[in-house]
Amino acid sequence: MKVMKNVLRFKSTLQVLLTVLLILAVNGCKNDDKDDIPELPPAESFLMDFSFFDDGVPQDKKTVSSYNNFGYSVANIGLFSLATLTNIAIPAAVYAEALNHEAVYLGDNSWQWSYSITISQATFTSKLVSNRISNDEYTLQMFVSKSGSEEFEDFKWFEGTVRYDLTSANWTVYESPDIAWPVATIEWRMDWEKELYTLRYNCQKPDSDLHGAIIEYGITDETSFDAYYDIIYPSNTINIEWNKTTRAGHVKSLSYFVDENWHCWDENLADAVCE
Repeated sequence: MKVMKNVLRFKSTLQVLLTVLLILAVNGCKNDDKDDIPELPPAESFLMDFSFFDDGVPQDKKTVSSYNNFGYSVANIGLFSLATLTNIAIPAAVYAEALNHEAVYLGDNSWQWSYSITISQATFTSKLVSNRISNDEYTLQMFVSKSGSEEFEDFKWFEGTVRYDLTSANWTVYESPDIAWPVATIEWRMDWEKELYTLRYNCQKPDSDLHGAIIEYGITDETSFDAYYDIIYPSNTINIEWNKTTRAGHVKSLSYFVDENWHCWDENLADAVCE
């Protein structure tokens, strides 16, 4: 009788353990659910904002002010802005169009956004495909066919890894169907609660003057200067900060200014004494 009770007790304990393991397994795995569509990160996770420096230095010839500090910043940002326009702006625009379309479920936790977009008289037919790799992350791959001049078909223009909570995304952008190397790798980090983020370009194109250079753009909660660029060359680092409201800012560059001090500009973008 005692042996029988022990057997029953063992069976009861075993059933409890199996139930617990089953619950943990169900909660620990993401089911193959066609309603569980991943949300795409915003276009800002891909394309850097250079708009503050687009206008350049004021051209009023009557002014006696110097714009050296702001002008130096413009010149350096302009190099990356041009490289972005050449290599990243179009794939970023093709990606941004995906945000306007519904995805189709492919099965096995995979989705596809299919659409066409015309840019500068060229039509791009795109397939953006997602695949779950864990409960936290999924991958995205963009396959593009182009009609018009310099046609190509099913070129994997970029790929990336995205967190489901949209707090980060990492992208790799490729140059062309004929050239296998990456143009750039991109890292995006987002704090949705504070609405702050950073976006970093690592320039990879071997035949570019910017090969090996890094630029990071960020929006911060600092009071004086709430936006910045950090430009990192192999031989020099340039730090640029400014206030989005007042437009005042400052720049630091050891190789250019031959010191480690900040060099400021005021609300009119003219050189100013740093406080």
